Amino acid sequence: MDLADLSALLGEDLAAETFSDIWVVLPGHEAATPAGAAVLAEARRLADALGCYVHAVLSDDAAAPAAVAFGADRAHITADAVEYVSGQNPEFVLLPAGLNALAARLAQRLDSGLITAVTAGLDVDPDTRALRGSRPVYGGDYLLDLAVTSPVKIATLDTATLPAAYADPGRTGETLISDLPAPEPHARDLGRVDYHPPAWRPLSKGRVIVSIGRGLGEAAGVAQAQALASRLGGELAGDRSARDSGWIDEAHEVGVTGQEVAPDLYLALGILGDTIHNAAITGARRVIAVHANPAAPIFQAADVCVVAEPSAVLPALLAALG
Repeated sequence: MDLADLSALLGEDLAAETFSDIWVVLPGHEAATPAGAAVLAEARRLADALGCYVHAVLSDDAAAPAAVAFGADRAHITADAVEYVSGQNPEFVLLPAGLNALAARLAQRLDSGLITAVTAGLDVDPDTRALRGSRPVYGGDYLLDLAVTSPVKIATLDTATLPAAYADPGRTGETLISDLPAPEPHARDLGRVDYHPPAWRPLSKGRVIVSIGRGLGEAAGVAQAQALASRLGGELAGDRSARDSGWIDEAHEVGVTGQEVAPDLYLALGILGDTIHNAAITGARRVIAVHANPAAPIFQAADVCVVAEPSAVLPALLAALG
């Protein structure tokens, strides 16, 4: 009976992947920062308790001596930390909280659990090997205790809550250099482009809307309303009657069947104000309505009501705005 037969009798699978050691990922100049040193020191504390090694994954071999001094047993130099760590079968991977995005990419590649912004250190359950930590919630008023039980466990640490790290210049470690190429950049420079802002913005984004209706009287007033909207830095819109008159298109129709809006200022010129229109402007912070009919329903939804012909009010507003 050989070792394989004995292992089969005991229910062990020698072909199964094994995960071990603590890996600290510190790309760029992170290893030389207080945050990087604090994560290495925390990894060293956990490794001493678990009886395993600490591996520092760096992008510059000049940072290797500092990583070893702060607790790493091996320094791995690579241009692609995600690809390199993915091929090493780590059990624990630690990073500073400033590298949450990198930690998320690692977690996706390794199919692992992830805790972000852990405060006051980590611990490992001696029976289940679960990685446990706490992170603040509700603006820091409470701490939420979390545990990662997957074969690979990843955490980012809020290093401001960790004790200061001290270097041991007498420590020695091994440096390994990987020949992995650098990953493809996440962005590409496509050169200069000629940008022209759109002729109009969605009405839902407008902070000022000048809206017109059939009570404007004639098409000549539309140009004045457009000039007023431009001087106010706003958008020109209208109700269904303005669309039926051909003064606006469908994208600029205010109404339940068109666009519901919530600007800081909604200036209604010549809009009678039926239920379909008024229900679409309930989110406006301030509504000013101008109409010749004192019984116009728009006045029930307005903060300021002006009983006058819009054709008389428009030139006065334009003159007041210079």
